Amino acid sequence: MTWYDKDYKKRQMIGVDVFGGSGSSATIDIEILIPPDWDTFWDEIKSDMKDIVVTDPVGEMVTFAHKAGANYSTRTLTLQVDDYPSNHDNSMNALWVYYGDATETTDHTSSVTIASAKDGYILLERPYSRVVASRGGQSATDAPITSFNKSTIDTIDVFFLTSGLLGRRLENYNDRDGLEAIDYVQVFSYDSGGTNSNTRYDVADTRLGNNFVRARYKAGDNGSDYAVAIEIFTTEKQVIQSRAILRVKNLLPE
Repeated sequence: MTWYDKDYKKRQMIGVDVFGGSGSSATIDIEILIPPDWDTFWDEIKSDMKDIVVTDPVGEMVTFAHKAGANYSTRTLTLQVDDYPSNHDNSMNALWVYYGDATETTDHTSSVTIASAKDGYILLERPYSRVVASRGGQSATDAPITSFNKSTIDTIDVFFLTSGLLGRRLENYNDRDGLEAIDYVQVFSYDSGGTNSNTRYDVADTRLGNNFVRARYKAGDNGSDYAVAIEIFTTEKQVIQSRAILRVKNLLPE
């Protein structure tokens, strides 16, 4: 974590939709729309917007700019990231936006050239239902300990908590104890035979929040159970899968 400045009060995870590639490393451009209704952000930043920094998962500043038309008074801002080295181009990649240093005088933006930009998302939602707790020492091959129900026509969000899954430092560095971070995330839905099918989830609606992942599931056969899962690939090369059971049942009166 070479950039991190302790005077930056807050940070928020960004989920970058890189689904659709071959699953290999790639260099990508990214555009991240900052929501105008994100009061915490707009109330914290300076009017010159110099106290905004985009980093990779471990705190290295990336090459970024404010897209033309940025305006503090109208809460208009899109962050553009140039030539980001993605480790997996068929997944949801993780970045961070740091903000809120009232003493910042340095403009960290650069000149960028953006082409075929991938979308980055700031999630303002919090987990509210169908929450899968961090599995701790449970093996990915163990039977999932959480279950949910839906009908064949329901499309639902499942929230997988990630707190406690990532390594911490023995001693702080730059006043932070973070050692390991999420690099990218994939989504799965397994039938009873262990076969994954992307017809039972929408990868484009996957989102990353601070300490959780939201995945969206749909369809399925009436009377069938599925193991819904996310797979987290970390900056320390861990691969961590979290699962729950999703029961599909169209309830009818007897």
